Parts: sequence; structure tokens; C-alpha cells
Amino acid sequence: MTSGTETLLRPVIDAAPTPMWLIGPDGAVSLVNEAAATVLGYSSESELIGRCSHEALHNRRPDGSPYPSHQCPIVTCEGSMEHNHSEDFVDRRGRLVHVRWKLTKLESSNHQLLTFAPDPTAPSYMRNATAADAFDELMEYAHHHRADPMLTPDRLASRAGVSLRTLQAVFREHQTSPAREIRNARLELGRSLLGQGVSVTETAFSSGFSDVGTFSRAYRRAFGTPPAAARA
Repeated sequence: MTSGTETLLRPVIDAAPTPMWLIGPDGAVSLVNEAAATVLGYSSESELIGRCSHEALHNRRPDGSPYPSHQCPIVTCEGSMEHNHSEDFVDRRGRLVHVRWKLTKLESSNHQLLTFAPDPTAPSYMRNATAADAFDELMEYAHHHRADPMLTPDRLASRAGVSLRTLQAVFREHQTSPAREIRNARLELGRSLLGQGVSVTETAFSSGFSDVGTFSRAYRRAFGTPPAAARA
């Protein structure tokens, strides 16, 4: 596959709601979308690009023993596997994620497209992880994606694999809420941008707010001064 073809595939893979993972002829991760990175607990797809696909997905078995690549059905498959298969992946924090996956060999290419999704019958990571780990990971995700206006409590709940009500209960244990933490993360980014001399309007939209008025009111409530006063 040429780099031009990868360029054509990138927007398709990025926009797909299904976790997608492109494996190059050398076994490395060529492309990965946010949905796939999210399932494995990564805040950014860039943390996975270029890594050995097998090592990134599951370098050990559920019992903790090493998982040699030559025993992995994803690695050893020479063509496509159109039916769903079960496998245990390992996320960034070392937790098992039971998934159903398919593999498609792309024509005129030595690349393979892996699609997968968490098995709906398996427990979500928030039930497997400690409450502290789950909260910390969600806070990290919110911080990394705070500039995205599409980041909402519902999106955090979807990432965690739980209902919004359950997510809110987890945050209540820390005397806060998902909406509050998203707003605080955006305001921190906004204050940093203003300190760099960025205009109030540009700062508002660059910090994930949908309009300048909402940003200005939230900023004044949080810091006691209008955003214009914070510009360098």
C-alpha cells in the first residue's frame, strides 16, 4: 500500500464509529481511529502508531503468561477472517478487554484491517478496575480532549461502557460531576491561551466552548475577572 492510499484511508478510518486498526506488512500499526484507541484506554491514537500490533493488542495471555506472536490468530492469518472471533486484548493499564474481532486483507496490499468491539456480555472496565483507576483515566481523557466541543458527559459514559447515571455516581464519590470537570479542564486551557495573548473569541472556541458568551460567564465565575483582563 502506498502512502497515498493510506492518506485516502485515513479520513474513512478516523470517522468510523467502529474501532479500526490498520496493520502494515511489517506487523506495525499503520493507522488507528479514536474508537479503537478508546477501547484500549489510550488518550491519543499517536501513542499506538508504529508500535508492533501484536504487542500493542495483547502481549500476554489472560493468565499472565507471554503470548508469542506466532500463536496469535491475528498475526498468523494470511487472508481475511470474516466471522467474529473472540480474543482478550490488554489495555494501556494492563486490564483485559474481551473483544469480538474480524480481519480483512486489503486487495493489492499487504495491509490488513482489524475491526473489533468489546464483547457486550463482558463486564465493563469500570467494574473491573478500581474506582480510583477508572476516575483517573476518565479525568485524563477529559483533559486530553477538552478542546473538542463534542466532549460531553455522555461521551465519557460511552468511553467507560456505563450509563450516564453510573458515571455521575462515580464522580459524586469525588465530590464533583462529569460536566464540572469538563468545564474546569476547558477553563484551564482558556486561561493558558489568554496568557499567551490569544484573543477572547479564539480562546473560547479553541477551548471547546460553543460560544463566547458562555465562555466569558464561566470564566468570570471561576476566576473572578473577565477573560479580557487575563490577556498578556
